Amino acid sequence: MKYKIKVNIVGGAIFLILSTILWLLIPSQIPLNSDAVITSRSFPKLIVALMFISSLFIFVADLIKLVKKLPVQEVEVNLNEEGRAVVVCILLIAYAFLLDKIGFMFSSILYCYSMLTFFKCKNWKYYIIVTIICVAVTYIFKNILLVQLP
Repeated sequence: MKYKIKVNIVGGAIFLILSTILWLLIPSQIPLNSDAVITSRSFPKLIVALMFISSLFIFVADLIKLVKKLPVQEVEVNLNEEGRAVVVCILLIAYAFLLDKIGFMFSSILYCYSMLTFFKCKNWKYYIIVTIICVAVTYIFKNILLVQLP
């Protein structure tokens, strides 16, 4: 299935929603340290406000073009191809979730195996290489660099 998406309208709407959510989350995520004019929330609020204003400008500019029946930038999206990207994102989210549950080494090996399987890699050497690298990284960080991994 193929769809045509108006890039600036969809992107502007997504980032308007995202910046609004971030603006509302800042007070609960960043505690105030003092009553000064510039606080720990100042820079994040500035960035989110700039994101909101930029998104609003892009969104409104293309809406005006649509109303005036001027051409707007469109992209054709093939859902079959984009579905693969969604699966990769889901695998990455599962990896992040598993980090705390089963630890760095096992979740990394599982993630790498699932990526190799997803991309239909049949060369067994790659699976061994991935395992060796994950074990080596875990050993180096835990025993040599003394970094606590999840």
